[in-house]
Amino acid sequence: MKAYAIQARRPNAERDRLISEYVEIARRISLRMARRCPDWIAREDLVAAGLLGLTEAAERYDDSRNEPFLSFATKRIRGAVMDELRKGDIMPRRVRQMARKIGQTIQQLERELGCAPSDDQVAAKLGVPLAEYKEHLEQLVHVTVGALEMGDDTMAMAGQEDSPETQAGNRVAITRVRAALEHADKRDVTLLALYYNEELTYAEIAVVLGVTVSRVCQLHGRAIARLRAQLEGETGAVAA
Repeated sequence: MKAYAIQARRPNAERDRLISEYVEIARRISLRMARRCPDWIAREDLVAAGLLGLTEAAERYDDSRNEPFLSFATKRIRGAVMDELRKGDIMPRRVRQMARKIGQTIQQLERELGCAPSDDQVAAKLGVPLAEYKEHLEQLVHVTVGALEMGDDTMAMAGQEDSPETQAGNRVAITRVRAALEHADKRDVTLLALYYNEELTYAEIAVVLGVTVSRVCQLHGRAIARLRAQLEGETGAVAA
């Protein structure tokens, strides 16, 4: 409490200087995260959340801890944007159920066929037309931002200072995702890495993979469904 009280008394002039100096960086971080969001998520809301995160960082920064302000502020900015996204629940229950069903169906066909099933095979197993299945895949890309982050900075996504328990939990989550990716289709891994790590747009990924932009969106949705199903299956096995 004493340390927080000291931070809370940071001079307004110093706080305002930090905000003014890093406001554009906060905007860039917020907009970069917004690139991964559905169109109905208001970019200005995410930028506003990021600026609030910057303000909080400027108020609570303790330079005696020898952590650069940019590093400290980046955690706060990203965490604030994440909190805003969680409030919006950008993956409704219906879409979550669809993701689970598609992922489980793909896994079942992989076991039966001994290889990755085609879109036609998955659609037939689901009992829906191929066009409807592809439409479902495109909806599945609207996952919570950060849920499938693969970089080491995943542990910096929390909105508050991470406790040892939180850091340990994050490390476990990252390990599980990486382990799941080891068994994923190579094209899925490449696509997820290009999108989440390299932050390429669908158009840029389409050029790399030699497919259409619409197909990139479908492949992204399929990769998400498969990965979520695998992770949820592991969780269920542990709980059992």
